[in-house]
Amino acid sequence: MLKLFFALCCYSAIHSQCTPPVGAVAANPNTVYYAGGSCTFYDAQCNPLLVAPAGEASWSCSPALAAWVLVSPVAGGYYEFPHYGNNMPQINFNRYMNPFWNCDTIYNELIFLDGVGSSAHLMFEPAQVISVKNYNYNTSFSQGVDYQLNGNTITQISPNVSTTVTTTFGSGLENKQHSSWTNVTYIPNRSNWNANNNLTYRGQQLPKTMAKLQNQLPLTVQAIGMSITCGLNVSGFIGDPNNFQANVPYMHSYIDMLGTKLNQVFGNNTSMLNSSCGGKTIAWVDNYCEPLVNPNNPDLVIIDMGMNDIWGTSTASFMNSLQSAMNKMKTHNPDVEFILISNMLPDVNGMGAPANGAMDMYGFRAAMLNLDTVGTVVFDMTSMSDTIYQRKGANHCTANSLHPNDYLARWYAQGLFEIFNEPQGSKLDETAYSDVEIFPNPALGSFTLDLGKGSIPATIALFDLNGHKVFEAEQNEPILIYDLKSNIQAGNYLLKISNGKQSSEKLLQIR
Repeated sequence: MLKLFFALCCYSAIHSQCTPPVGAVAANPNTVYYAGGSCTFYDAQCNPLLVAPAGEASWSCSPALAAWVLVSPVAGGYYEFPHYGNNMPQINFNRYMNPFWNCDTIYNELIFLDGVGSSAHLMFEPAQVISVKNYNYNTSFSQGVDYQLNGNTITQISPNVSTTVTTTFGSGLENKQHSSWTNVTYIPNRSNWNANNNLTYRGQQLPKTMAKLQNQLPLTVQAIGMSITCGLNVSGFIGDPNNFQANVPYMHSYIDMLGTKLNQVFGNNTSMLNSSCGGKTIAWVDNYCEPLVNPNNPDLVIIDMGMNDIWGTSTASFMNSLQSAMNKMKTHNPDVEFILISNMLPDVNGMGAPANGAMDMYGFRAAMLNLDTVGTVVFDMTSMSDTIYQRKGANHCTANSLHPNDYLARWYAQGLFEIFNEPQGSKLDETAYSDVEIFPNPALGSFTLDLGKGSIPATIALFDLNGHKVFEAEQNEPILIYDLKSNIQAGNYLLKISNGKQSSEKLLQIR
C-alpha cells in the first residue's frame, strides 16, 4: 500500500508540473476543428505534437494524443465539431447490417419520391412488399392508394407520400433533407443479380488483423479520409449544420457501424478511431498521416480518399501520395495492414459534381487495384456504386451529388464487414491444402502449383479482384506447371483450390 501511495504521489507530482502555454485550451485527439489562426498542439505532458499553419487550421483534424492547443493569435479561437449529437440511432442495427445482396428481407431501402407521378427503382424486384413508410416510420403507405408497383418500379399516385420532401441548396450542392426519404421493406427476388463476388471474405489478405479478431485480442482500427468517411451526410451527422439537420433515424457513419459490428461478432476488443476531415485530398493524408495516425499505432488503417481528388488530382499524383503515406505508416509500424477504399462514384448528373468525376474515380480505382495483396485490401465501392446506380439511379442513393444517403452508406458498412466475415467451416476445409506452394510468385504468366499433401483431383480456379473467374482447370497431379501468358493480363489474382469438401486460397501476382 505504501509503494502504491508513493507511486501515485510521484505520478501526480510529475503531471502537476505540466503547465500548458498561456492561452492554450483543451483539445481532443482525432477531432475535426476550426481555428482562427495557426495551431500548436500538445500532448497531456505538454510535449509539442504538431504545428498547423493558419491555412490548414481553418478546417482540419487534430492529431493523435492531442490534449492542448495554442492558437496564434489567441483571439482567433478554437472550435471542435463532434460528428453526432445526443440522439441515439433509431435503427435495428442487426437488420441494417444484414447484407443487401443475400439477406432474406431488405429493411428500409430508401427511395426518393417528390410528387405525384414520380417513380423510383428498388434494387431488386420484390417477391413481396412488407411495408412502405415515410422517413420516420410514423406513416404507412398503401399499394393502389398511395403508390403503384410494377416490377421493381414504385410510382407515387398520392401527394401524401411526398409531404415531408425538402431540398435545400448550399455549398454548390442540392441537398435532399433526411425527411425526404421513403422506406421500403420487402422480400427480394435476386434472379437477375450476379455481383456477389465483389463482396466476399478477404481476411486471408489481412492475417495479422484477423489473428487479433479471432483470438479476441485488442485491435485498433483507424480511418483517415474525407467528408464521406466522417459521416456526411448520414441522418445522424451534425457536422454540416448549414446544409443538413440531423433527423430520424439518426444513423451513424459506415466507420462507426463497422466498428460496432466487429465488436459484436469478435468480442468487445476493437477500438475504432476516425481522423477524417471534409474537403481533404490524398495529398493531405500524405502530409499529416504521421501526427494523425502513427502515435495511435493502429493495427489496421482504412484510407478513404478520392471524392475531392476528382477536381484536379492526376492518377499518378494520387498514387504517389497514397504510396508515400502508406510507406510512412509502415516505417513507423511494419505490422500495420491497410484497407484502401476505391470511392463511390459521384452523381455526375447532379448539381456540383464535375463531369469527369466518374472517369477520374475509375482511374484511381484501376491504379489502387495494383496494390491489392497480402497486407492490403482494396475495397471497390467504385464499381459497386456503379452497379447500384444502374439498378436504382444515383438520385435514390445520395444525399447530394457527392455524399451517400443512409442506404448507400449501409453498402459501405456491410461490404467492409464482409472482408472479415469468414464463412462457417472454412478453417477446417483449408487444412488439407495448408502446404500448397506457388512458384515463382510473382510469375511472368507461367507458374508451378504444388498441392503438397492435398488430395487430387482438385479444381483450380483463378479470380480477378472483382471476383470474376478468369481461368479454371482440373489438376490430376500433385505438381503441375500452368502457362497463362496468352490469356491472362498482368495483375493480382486469387487462386482457389478445392476438391468439393476442402479448399484453400492463395494470392498470385502475374506480371
